[in-house]
Amino acid sequence: MRRYLVTTRRSDRGSVLSARDALAAEPGVTLVNSDDPHMVTIDATEDVANRLRDKLHQTYFVEPEIRRSLD
Repeated sequence: MRRYLVTTRRSDRGSVLSARDALAAEPGVTLVNSDDPHMVTIDATEDVANRLRDKLHQTYFVEPEIRRSLD
């Protein structure tokens, strides 16, 4: 599993479900952090993330989380 960020497009906030609510019943998704309901961190397989992108692309961004180290 990989970690992904799912965010609600700013232009759609207030008129669509939050990212947290949109993902609540999605199979194969584990919510890791949903403190900000419009920007949630999830664990999912690549196949599930691709399915979410295809399904939600008009109102949400689904992107892999990128961690960088300054070592």
